[in-house]
Amino acid sequence: MGFVVSFVIAKIIGWFISEKLGSFVKKTDTLVDDIFFEAIGKPIALAIMSIGIYVSMVPLFVLFSDFARLYFGRICLAIFASAVAWALYRLVSVVDYLLKRIAQRTDNNLDDMIVAVIRRSLKTAIFILSAMFIGQNILKLNITAVLAGAGVAGLAIAFAAQDTIANFFGSIMLILDRPFKINDRINIGGGASGIVEHIGFRSTRIRTLEGHLVSIPNKKLADTEIENITARPFIKHTINITVTYDTSPEKMEKAIEILHQIFDNHECSSPDLPPRIYFNAFNDWSLNIIVICWYNSGDYWKFQDWNHRNNMEILRRFNEEGIEFAFPTSTTYLAGDPKRKPEFILSMTEKPKGK
Repeated sequence: MGFVVSFVIAKIIGWFISEKLGSFVKKTDTLVDDIFFEAIGKPIALAIMSIGIYVSMVPLFVLFSDFARLYFGRICLAIFASAVAWALYRLVSVVDYLLKRIAQRTDNNLDDMIVAVIRRSLKTAIFILSAMFIGQNILKLNITAVLAGAGVAGLAIAFAAQDTIANFFGSIMLILDRPFKINDRINIGGGASGIVEHIGFRSTRIRTLEGHLVSIPNKKLADTEIENITARPFIKHTINITVTYDTSPEKMEKAIEILHQIFDNHECSSPDLPPRIYFNAFNDWSLNIIVICWYNSGDYWKFQDWNHRNNMEILRRFNEEGIEFAFPTSTTYLAGDPKRKPEFILSMTEKPKGK
């Protein structure tokens, strides 16, 4: 009857905490209390059941031997300690919820991985420490021999799985250093280039611009040079515009004026980085105008759209003003050219004999 009563009381208290208190706290604005009461309901019921079983058996202890009473008490205490450990294990969900809310405030997807690592680490630590405490201090088991055997087995496993362990620690370094996040475009030194699709504990998957999916071990990423193209604050753009040699100074000044009208105060300009436009060189086949400007956004496709519109405007305005673009050419002057008559100079240091 004591067992039955303990079971019924445990069920009622567990139901009251999970359902009644749970429905009450659901009316609040936060979810922390909901997760808290949901986590502790069943462990509390187990703890009450262990106490009820022990109390129910007390009148019968006179029939038990000292050994039976001792180990029955230890078993009940172990059940109670297991209930406490179970509650702590389930309460990790509260910590997980709070950390996820903090991670959502940032734009880095690696924060989600940090939360996952903390959640798994806490659950693993609670499980292992609880099992060791209950076995060593309550049930009086010889845990030392088990730990020694586990240590030897752990060394063997670590030696066999050294690459996996190296990749795991490589992922930890990526999480801490945060060189990139999901959806970033990166270049890996001497390797792949593309969009980051997934960051795991063993490898990182990158979708190349050709559409291929490349998996790179995290230990390699942790030790190599990574260029994060998405993280750049601006895109530097350099143009060399060549015009023909017969372009007059007036037309050259007009060309530079047109370029200033196009690039000055453009849609993604910055006062700190104004465009630089100069007539900078006499090439062997053209006059060169250099344009250096900065597009203050890392969006590559928006930059390409802006660049397309500028090129079309340059082509249209230069054609309207009669400014001709140059292309690599060579000029050959013939000896019979009336505009360029050849001159021959004969130089002699000695007079011919007989003259």
